[in-house]
Amino acid sequence: MRHIPLRKQPEPKWLAKADALLIQLKQAADAGARNKIIDDNAAVWGALKPWLLILSHQKCWFSEAKDCFNHWDVEHFRPKKSVRDIDGTECDGYWWLAFDWHNLRICGNAGNRKKSTYFPLRAGCVRCLPHGDLRFEDPLLLDPSDADDPGLLSFNMEGRALPAAHIADPWQRSRVEYSVERYNLDFPPLMDKRKTVWAECWDAIEEYLRELETYIADQGNVIARDRFKQAARRVRELMQEEKELSAVARACVVSTGDPRAMGLLQTA
Repeated sequence: MRHIPLRKQPEPKWLAKADALLIQLKQAADAGARNKIIDDNAAVWGALKPWLLILSHQKCWFSEAKDCFNHWDVEHFRPKKSVRDIDGTECDGYWWLAFDWHNLRICGNAGNRKKSTYFPLRAGCVRCLPHGDLRFEDPLLLDPSDADDPGLLSFNMEGRALPAAHIADPWQRSRVEYSVERYNLDFPPLMDKRKTVWAECWDAIEEYLRELETYIADQGNVIARDRFKQAARRVRELMQEEKELSAVARACVVSTGDPRAMGLLQTA
């Protein structure tokens, strides 16, 4: 998972259509009428899919996969019609966010089906009323559009998603563990692809460190200098945000604990 900043707005024509639908939702007689408006206009958020994919370099916002997490859905981070808590208890959804682009994410179908309408909050946290301040909510699920969330998620050489090593807070660990389960982030084809990226990155790191040591011992060895620079370039490329599973490569570098390798994080 990489941070996907929501800085740019969709085109004005789309925003106008979304605003008009929000007015209809506010004027609807009851939940049934609101749900019909939402269902009848699913194509509106679907039309935003190409724009949302551009923000993530054509990757799923949650898995960072391009082709092994099934086809892309435009997913509502806060479910639109009904919400299920961690125990499956249902309540009204965030209908007023059905056409709010800030609430839309790109998610592979393998993850979106597993997430379904689940959106639990921290125990004791009161769910937001219509048009209320969402900052008072403390969601259990990680959000790729929140700059503080992606760094909580890490990976290992077996391709598994897990809490980052620095997390000591039990609540944050539980958020990662629940998100891995609910977003289906250990989907087997996805794990296989992570293992491939990890192995490629690890090989490049080992070559970088080996050739760097050779060059330090003999600074006239231009072959070693060229090789460590090429290896460093490969590691940096794997970590670039447009690369598939780039967060896995970053986790691989961090796992070395070697300050020389971790220095590559600053230039990726």
